[in-house]
Amino acid sequence: MNYSLIVPFYNEEENVLKLNEEITKIIHQLNSEKKRNFEIIYVDDGSLDNTFEKLKQTSRNKCKTIIIRHKKNLSQSSALFTGISFANYENLIFLDGDGQNDPLDLSKMLEVYETGYDMVNGWRKHRKDSYFSRTFPSKLANFFVRIFTQSKLHDHGCSLKILKKDIIDYKISWGDFHRLLSARISFDNWKVKEVEVNHRPRVFGKSKYNISRVFRVLIDLIYINLFRVAGRPTIYFFGKFGLWSFFGSILTFTYMIYNKVFNNMDLDSTPLPILVVFLIFMGFLFLFIGLLAQLIINSTLENNSIDKLIKEKIEN
Repeated sequence: MNYSLIVPFYNEEENVLKLNEEITKIIHQLNSEKKRNFEIIYVDDGSLDNTFEKLKQTSRNKCKTIIIRHKKNLSQSSALFTGISFANYENLIFLDGDGQNDPLDLSKMLEVYETGYDMVNGWRKHRKDSYFSRTFPSKLANFFVRIFTQSKLHDHGCSLKILKKDIIDYKISWGDFHRLLSARISFDNWKVKEVEVNHRPRVFGKSKYNISRVFRVLIDLIYINLFRVAGRPTIYFFGKFGLWSFFGSILTFTYMIYNKVFNNMDLDSTPLPILVVFLIFMGFLFLFIGLLAQLIINSTLENNSIDKLIKEKIEN
């Protein structure tokens, strides 16, 4: 079988060479075990440090290696989309560039994948992250994803994945939408298996995620359920106002009921009922505006070649 291994990087200069060494070592081992072909695709998502300079050194790899640099920072989803667009093989492997995914896990994941699954998803059962800044937001986001999508997976945010190229919905290039990819594929009744993987502490660099990711995932979930289409980060600008409007309506409604029950307040003499309706209306209005803006942007970008996003491309 043939595999394209895609690794996105953003400001990870200290992790590049060590991770590349680990990847090339496991690829050599996997090739010796069974007849497989691999190519490595590294995508620098507009890093501001020396990530790309370090990546250029990997062009000496014996394994076919493609190095791509975005003109500016777009998103991890966009970096994956770029890698997919340049992938020559029918099976894809995703692995994060922060060094926390262990390339050695590819051996057992490939064994499972090659038994006939459409996708194998990593499960970071024992995470090596700060609980409050990363682990708790991840657990919360996974909880909401399971509720909204009926997915049975434990860890939708794990970057380590193996999947068939032809089952991907190519409209994954906005915001954090790649984090819902496993749920979307599972929802579409493809054969998905979750495998427990090793999760390593971050040694170099700084995490790009925090509790705000939960709100972004919530916005993504609303759009995936209502419209099942992709969009651009523009929806987050309007979507966050929509979410706050809904939260405001819940708080106002709770306060209104409290006054009615405990203070015997005449609700007709207050503007609270009108305020609740207004906030709900505004919530839906903001979401609709976000969707409309996204569709307008999509209609413009669909005619643009992905080559226009790329600053440089190196291939050994």
